[in-house]
Amino acid sequence: MIATFTLLLGLAGAAAGLSPHQQALLAQPARPPLPGPYSLDDPAGSVFSADQQRAQRQAAATVVPLVAAAYRSDVASVRIPPGDYRFGQETWGPHGPIYPLEFAGLRRNAARPLVIDATGATFWFELGDEQAPTAHFCLAFRDCANVTLRGATLARATRGNIEGRITRLDPAANRIEIRLAAGCALPTKFSGGMEQRLVPFKSDGRFCAPLYALQAGGMHLKYRDIVPSDRPGHAWVTMLDRTLLTTLADPRWQAVYGEALPGVGDGLSCLYTVSVALSLIDSANLTMDGVRVHVTKGAGIEDHGDGGHLWKDCYFGPPPGTNQWQGGDGFLLNGTRAGTTWDGMVVRHTTDDIANFHGYTHLVKSTDGPQLTLSPNSETRRTLAPGAVAGDRLLFWHKRTGRRLGQAVITALDGDTITVDQPVAGWAEALVEWPDHESAGWSLRRCDFADCYQRVMIQSGPGEIRDFRFARIGSAVELNSVFPYVEGGVPHHITIAGNSFVDANPQPGGAAIACWLATFGQLEVPLPHDVAITGNTFRGSGGPAIWLRGCAGVTITDNRFEANERAVMLQAPAAGHSGPVWTDDCVDVTLR
Repeated sequence: MIATFTLLLGLAGAAAGLSPHQQALLAQPARPPLPGPYSLDDPAGSVFSADQQRAQRQAAATVVPLVAAAYRSDVASVRIPPGDYRFGQETWGPHGPIYPLEFAGLRRNAARPLVIDATGATFWFELGDEQAPTAHFCLAFRDCANVTLRGATLARATRGNIEGRITRLDPAANRIEIRLAAGCALPTKFSGGMEQRLVPFKSDGRFCAPLYALQAGGMHLKYRDIVPSDRPGHAWVTMLDRTLLTTLADPRWQAVYGEALPGVGDGLSCLYTVSVALSLIDSANLTMDGVRVHVTKGAGIEDHGDGGHLWKDCYFGPPPGTNQWQGGDGFLLNGTRAGTTWDGMVVRHTTDDIANFHGYTHLVKSTDGPQLTLSPNSETRRTLAPGAVAGDRLLFWHKRTGRRLGQAVITALDGDTITVDQPVAGWAEALVEWPDHESAGWSLRRCDFADCYQRVMIQSGPGEIRDFRFARIGSAVELNSVFPYVEGGVPHHITIAGNSFVDANPQPGGAAIACWLATFGQLEVPLPHDVAITGNTFRGSGGPAIWLRGCAGVTITDNRFEANERAVMLQAPAAGHSGPVWTDDCVDVTLR
């Protein structure tokens, strides 16, 4: 384990891949922009007249030219005047969406970064209310380097969600009546897709995290439709199956979770639209400094490129002072060469994974000498040229057993056919991992994640999570390697230290830190390795605080456990398991 700590102490001191400008900003004390108190009775948010909207659209047309002129003039910074700027909807080109606000080709070197100071400016995006999986897009940096966006606020000009206060429960008809929040309007039709589900919350904004248990199978929080009630301003939400209303009436659930369950007077957020709020695409060393994102179900994305991005003191969540509960869609940190750094981030009310750290995996279709041909896939193809180049490493895993077969270096690429520096005939049953393209070397510190639906999913390394607060999270921190899925990588050299976990994964049997592994067959060997979990406090998980499976080189020391396994009456521990820490099929474990 000495190598693990040597590597990660280096990470903690200077996050991998950051420029000197980013290092200087990272050294400053965190100043997290905490949201104010929440109320279902707050107003919907800002309302503008037609004349104001027209002026905002005219102002929006000046933003990109202003920044482009500053870039050409080689100045150190450009100021976007405070005020409101209104952008339309994305358009589409041959390579995908063209964002309504897109900065492209701003490539500065590390010695001469460009600062876009948008303090006091709010960028409003007029997005349609089409139901997911149709998505809309807001702001992107594309093919940029060493650029900072400071102080901007991103907001959705249209509501984009359906929320309200629970006024009646009708178990017989399998439906819940809500009083629609101000600003919400009912859609005319529903697709029945996976995103058509509920997120229940208390009237003061706390997520009813134990009900994440009903996400299993992806069905039990789904609603069938929402129709007007017989009372003005009210609507009935009809569920697809009876599990939610049955669970709320279950005396065992009431005894264990009590006030944490929703009832009359509390809230429902009904997922409907989805957006990509802020994307860093094919870029390097970008910095988001004090950016606030209020876009309903709006994701943050780092997509390919050299990475090494910094998010400093940003806020992702609902706009404070409004009745809008639903916040972002979480983060997709996807296939960059250097991982992200977060410091002082506040994230509220995500409705999917809080963050995914991953690259892509490919199945080998055939081998011939030093050449291998990959099975084509629309997702994994993005890892290939121009992102992949000669000199990149490939790791080969047996797709059924998980055994490491070997490593090779790319010498040439031609579509789905790759030439490497050695024969690969014996690796026809392989899955290929791209360790240079999986957002590794990430560092998350001094952040506050609360009332979020799902998990932080880790599929790469090295990485660290330090000095966090996790509160009321449906799942929690998950080491994840699932070979049959295209998002992949193997977590390794992970440090989780000095964090507070309160009601993280409080569902029956839930663990605040867990590991989930799968191959195309029977996994035979440990996959994640060099994992250190130290100095954390755990309170209120639904089962063990820590449950690791199939890991090698695990150190679990100096943690504090308070009031865990409170849901044991709902789900008995597995045979042979008890206590706050469970390890299954792990090797080289140190527990103190």
